[in-house]
Formats: sequence, C-alpha cells, structure tokens
Amino acid sequence: MRVLLVDNDDIEAVRSETGLRDRLGDALSVRHVSSLGQAIRALGEQTFDVVLLELAVHDATGVTTLSGVRGAGPSVPVVVYSRSMDDDLAIRALQAGAQECLAKADTEPRHLARALQFAIERQRLLESIESARSIAAHRASHDPLTGLPNRDLILGQLDRALAFGARYGRKTGILFVDLDGFKEINDVHGHACGDDLLRVVSTRLLDSVRRSDAVARLGGDEFVVLLPDVTSRLDIAHVRDAILTCLLTPIDVGGAHALRVDASIGSAMSPLDGLSAQDLLDAADAAMYRDKAARRRARTSGAHGEIAMPLERTEMQPAVSQTDSGVGARDNVVHAASAPASASAFAPAARSEERLREGIRQHEFEVHFQPIVDIGRDRIVALEALVRWRDPLRGLLFPSAFLGLAEDTGLIVPLGEFVLRAACQSIARWRQQAHACALRVHVNISAVQLREKDFPTRVASILTETGCPMEALVFELTENSMLVDGDTAIESLRALKVLGAQLIVDDFGVGFASLTFVREAPVSGIKLDRRFVANMLNDPRDHAIVVSMIRLAQGLNLDVIAEGVESAQHALHLSAMTCHLQQGQYFSARMPVVATDEWLAEDVSFIDEDGTLSPLVVSDGRPRRSRDARAAG
Repeated sequence: MRVLLVDNDDIEAVRSETGLRDRLGDALSVRHVSSLGQAIRALGEQTFDVVLLELAVHDATGVTTLSGVRGAGPSVPVVVYSRSMDDDLAIRALQAGAQECLAKADTEPRHLARALQFAIERQRLLESIESARSIAAHRASHDPLTGLPNRDLILGQLDRALAFGARYGRKTGILFVDLDGFKEINDVHGHACGDDLLRVVSTRLLDSVRRSDAVARLGGDEFVVLLPDVTSRLDIAHVRDAILTCLLTPIDVGGAHALRVDASIGSAMSPLDGLSAQDLLDAADAAMYRDKAARRRARTSGAHGEIAMPLERTEMQPAVSQTDSGVGARDNVVHAASAPASASAFAPAARSEERLREGIRQHEFEVHFQPIVDIGRDRIVALEALVRWRDPLRGLLFPSAFLGLAEDTGLIVPLGEFVLRAACQSIARWRQQAHACALRVHVNISAVQLREKDFPTRVASILTETGCPMEALVFELTENSMLVDGDTAIESLRALKVLGAQLIVDDFGVGFASLTFVREAPVSGIKLDRRFVANMLNDPRDHAIVVSMIRLAQGLNLDVIAEGVESAQHALHLSAMTCHLQQGQYFSARMPVVATDEWLAEDVSFIDEDGTLSPLVVSDGRPRRSRDARAAG
C-alpha cells in the first residue's frame, strides 16, 4: 500500500506510520510531508493508493487542506486523521470528498490500516459505478458502431447552435450525407464489410471538418455534419466539396476489398431554411434527395461530376413554374442552351463565384419583363423586372442558377443595383407614351439588400439618375426578408415607403409568418403564391386558401395580385373573386426589352369585342394577340 502521509507533527506522523507498519509490514510504503504545498508536489511526482491527511498543516487548515489535496489527486482516496475533529467538520470534509474522517484522540494508530483499506475499496467501487454510468450515458447518446453522436445528441447540439446564432446574429449550417450504393455493398460483401466501411467513412468525415464542427450518424448510411457559425452557403459548399474529395480514395476493408463509395449530400442554413433543429434537418434531408435524384439522372445520361451551379431545361422545353427568391426574379426555371450536364459544366464553388463576378463586370446580365394585367379595366398596369444571365458558354440562365450564390457572396448588391437601374430606365422611357403614363415596374429585393443601411439612399440616387418617378416603383419582397436582421429590414422598408415606393409581399401564404409580416411591414399589397393559384381549380383546399387570402387582403385595404395564371379559367375564376390584378403565362411570357417595347407600342388589350379573353403570345420574337398569331400561322 502506497500512502502519502500529510502531518506537520513529526511525532504524530511516526506514531501513525508505526501503527500502519505493525498491521501491513513490508507491504507498506509511506512518504511523509508536512505541508499542503509538499503534498501537492508529491501527488504530481508519484502515484499513491491513499492519502492520510491532517487538516491543520503549516500552510493550510480545515477543508481548504482537503480541497487542495483532492484537486492535485482527484482519483486518490483521502482519509482525514486530525487532532481537531467534530461532527460539523467531519460532514464538511465528507462533502468535500473525504472517504473517511477520524479523530486522533478516538482512533488508535494500529486501527488506521483497516480504515485506509476500506477507503481504497470504496473509491474503486465509486469509480466503477461512475464508469458504468459514463458508459451508459455515452451509449445513449452515441452510435455504438462508429462512436459518433446519434440523432438525439446532434439535435441537442443543433438546438444550442441555433440559440447561439439567434442571439448573436450568426448562421448555422448542416449537411445531410447519404452514402450511395451502401445496400449493394452489404448485400455483396456482407454486413461486416459494411460496418468496416462505415467506420472508415466516419473517420474521414471527422478529418474533413473543423474542430468546432460535429459529425453524427443517424443510422444506416446516413450522417449529419453540423457547421456552427458559418458566414454563407459558400462555407457549407467548401465542407461539402471536402467530404466528396475525401471519399474519392478507395476504402480498404479487411484487406480483402478496396471499395469506392460516393455520397449524395443536401445542405441547409439557418435562418433562411429553418429556425428549429428539426426544420433544418428536414430541409437538408429534402435537399439530399434532390441531389440523389440529380445524380441518378446524370448517371442515366452518362454525366459525371458534382453540381455546383445547376443548369436546367432549354428554352424550347416546357417549364413548370415554381417560386424562388431574390433580386429581379420570381421564376425558378433556368433556361440553358446546352447539352445535359457534364463534368466540365460544373465548377467548384470558388470558381462559380469568380465566374459570377466576371459576368457582372462584363455586363452579361439583362432584364426581361412580364406584364401585370388589370383585366377589370383591360389594361397593363405594371411590368415585373426579371433578371437573366446570358452566359457565353451555357446560354440564357434563369435566376435559380445564380441568385443563391449571389446572395451568399454579397454580389446580389451590385446585381440588384443593375436590375433596379435597368428597370427604372425602361419604365421612365415607357411612361412617356400617352397610354402608358401610369405604368409601374415591380423589382424584387432580397434580405441581403435590405441589410444594407444605405439601400434607401441608393434607390433615391438611381431614381434621380434615371428620371424615374418614385411612384412608378414597386418593390416585391418575401417575409423571409425579416428573418435576418429584421429591425434593419423594417427600417429600410419604412424609409422606402417615405420616399414614395410601394411595397408588395411576394409568395404570400408560404412563408414563416405572413400575417406578422403584413402587420409590421409598411406594405400596400400582396401577391398570391402561384402554387395556390395553379391548383385552386382542382383542389378545394387551395381554392379556399385563395378565397380567404383575397378577403383578408381586401379587409386590410391591400391590393391583391395573383401570379401563376396559366389559363382563361384561372383568369375568369379569379376575376369572379374580385381579384382583377393578374400575372402569368396566359397573358404573356417574360419578354426581353425589345419585345416589350413593341408590345407596349401596340397598346395591347386582352378582352375582345365579344367580351372573351384573348391572351398575348410571342411568335418569332414579336408579341401578338393569340387570334392574330393563329391567323398569321
């Protein structure tokens, strides 16, 4: 038994050692010190089985002495053997970690050996219990195969990261990683081989992230990577690229097989993709399935490589309209005059950013327009400005190919200014025509622009520069614009309202807090989301939603615009519900400036003499009434 004897009375120390040696003989090893400082030093230099401690020493007294010894050797049991010992001191000593408390006056030195042996056994038992408790807690919160955090633990960590981000205005990102073809590996090579592969993948994932990040296994071949405190989606893309790169090296499992494994990865970032842990995880999960589907299509068409900036259908293919967000655009379909995606078509995130920056510098962007019609008065009342990128290599790109990257990198600010300037120049010119003197232009703005404190000042400067009156300008925004730095966004919106601009809530009904946004933001109208409009003739629920939103807006004295009007039935049905402001492919496609010039010059109407609707079509680049186009054909 190795004993550290701490006692400043040499005579008492000799008595104690003698009593121990009478019982233990040569099995005893004693080191005697007379102060707390010497005891701490001894514990750092040597391993002891137990400490026999006098509380009153040269440089300390009472529980302070015990605390110092416990701090230097937290796993070494301590038996207090003191001259001054009462019940109160004994209780405080036991609470401070002593295994036993003895008074020298009541305990013979020869009885110390038994007390020390009991203390050592109790300490071992406590350590065993604590170890079992720790193992149980680890098993409850970690994956037994890989040792990574499980779903419950990662969701708790994500909750804390989101709470920190909400308090300090930071973003949190996650990646949902699903191994491709893992079931086939299990079926062909066996589950033991699959388990080995999962362990190796787990190690590689940990090596691909920062020390402040976390990697969890949800089960099967699904992993989640938590990225707290990211600045943009570009940070998340870098980690995604690192993970895909780390999986390129074949994995040697059991020395018998070298397997290649790939992964489908979806990402999400707060607060734009969700405000709770589960919402963010669901968003990343959905993005992963989209990535998996895109990979499957790429394999089917013989394409390979990772998608950094997606290309979509060509101009001649039918498009299903969807909702998007960002400056100068509200349609998700990307037109690209190119073949199916190949490896050379997809650049890493950094190259994509530089290409976008170069496109802005080289003036490769242009603005198209789509009319907003008041069918009650049979006239065009406004045009929505929609940005397009005419990329020299990939053709005409729609917003979903670049707006996300533009927002994440801050390039949305110069791009947004370009759209606003081009829209104001066009509307100022069109309003010089007698029949278009009251025409307005709708321009979409993003949360990033609203975060710029001088945004209203820049708007006023562009209006002065272009000669566009403020009352001709309508800003469209989503309530998501308030999710990031909402106070600044509301302040900017109020400043724009004071200048005279109108504010419209786009995608109304699909955001996080539409009613709250309408109440707090100084808006003058709403746009019904196209998803409700498209299905309202077939789905009674969507029909009820559209009716309710129209009544709500009218009750709040707000204008109502229905977007996504694709047929005469849609238009007439909305008109019957007193929603006369409409926009959609039925009336006109999005047109470049030249086609819009020709169309406005003709002072087009949409209602025939017999009262029927006659939409506009674009044929050979020229706008025509549908009946005129049929006649010309």
